[in-house]
Amino acid sequence: MRMENENKGKVIFIFVCIYLLFMTSRAIFNPYVTVYLQEKGFATEKIGLITGANSLVLIIAQPFWGIITDKLRSAKYTLVICLMFQAAFSLALVYCNTFLMVAACFCLYGFFSSPEGPLLDTWCLSKLKAIGCHNAVGQMKFAGCFGYALASILSGYVIASYDTAKILPVFAVVLFGIGCFLLLIRVNVKAEKKEVARKLQVRRIIKDTNFLIFLIVIFFMQIPHRAAYTFYPVLISSLGGDKAFVGYTSAVMFLSEGIVMFLSKKLLSRYRASNIIVSSGVFFILWQILYAIIDRPWQVVAIATLDGPSYALFTIGVLYYLDEIAPAEMRTTYQTITYAIYFGLSGIAGNSVGGWMIGNYGFQNLYLTGAVIVGISTLCLHLVNKFGAGKEARELV
Repeated sequence: MRMENENKGKVIFIFVCIYLLFMTSRAIFNPYVTVYLQEKGFATEKIGLITGANSLVLIIAQPFWGIITDKLRSAKYTLVICLMFQAAFSLALVYCNTFLMVAACFCLYGFFSSPEGPLLDTWCLSKLKAIGCHNAVGQMKFAGCFGYALASILSGYVIASYDTAKILPVFAVVLFGIGCFLLLIRVNVKAEKKEVARKLQVRRIIKDTNFLIFLIVIFFMQIPHRAAYTFYPVLISSLGGDKAFVGYTSAVMFLSEGIVMFLSKKLLSRYRASNIIVSSGVFFILWQILYAIIDRPWQVVAIATLDGPSYALFTIGVLYYLDEIAPAEMRTTYQTITYAIYFGLSGIAGNSVGGWMIGNYGFQNLYLTGAVIVGISTLCLHLVNKFGAGKEARELV
């Protein structure tokens, strides 16, 4: 029993470290992508096109990496390969100056960064289930959110003093280091036995009407969020805030996420995953409305506290909902398809249309429109949960 508890503690500690490293690395550059593109001289319309193109690549990449990982049964080595290529393309961004070069490099970087979230979540969840800690993923993510918040503030101070591109070599070195760390660690736990993946996965997914309805709803639900997240640094700049405010906002976002992640174990024991997703929509609506009426940069930082009860609840709800409904041998595929929809398709729509709307109609109209879209999507999801099929978790035949 003592050995079993020691092994359980070791597994939890390893994944706490992994989430901490991954999320800390993302905070070095990700919150400042639009700042970097603005420094390159691109207007909001072009920024929207670049981030939208990156989302298009993600749509192709997510299912590809999901199928590859399910076939190879090795999330760890897939992550290592992706990290090494991310390091290479983030370093290459230093030497990109034209619109086409920057867009191409971002797309290549996006191809290898896209599977990171779903692969890490699925890998962690499978190991935690094997040691009887199924609902502890949120607590792992709490460590990541704490690291992201701290790194956001530090990188914000650095970027406020220097050109944003100067931080890219540091970002590349950190990514390479995390890849090396993953190669060195061993998680000695037997995950649940999976069935051998069947050839005709596409047909099974198409027949899963509950999953398809779910994808359509979260696609619309996430469009305003992708726009809000991509362009909040531009909003801060338009209100007179500097780069340090971007760091503060990012830190507050992820600290609030971390708190919700830490409490997720209790939430999951009391509420269905689908209802948690619906509740996140209510906070999304409030977030959009408040963004539409602010006129000071510090208010953006204050509103960032809503990121926890909105986006954190959404991601936790989606992760566990998919774990309930997906066949055991296709869980990674289901996760990556879902990520492809709400980061990919929603990203294309949110970033492209969002950049165009800001340039032509301003931030207020963007966020009010977003509130309406999220409201309709949340209502639809609530009605599907209440009256539609899929009220019970089930296995596909």
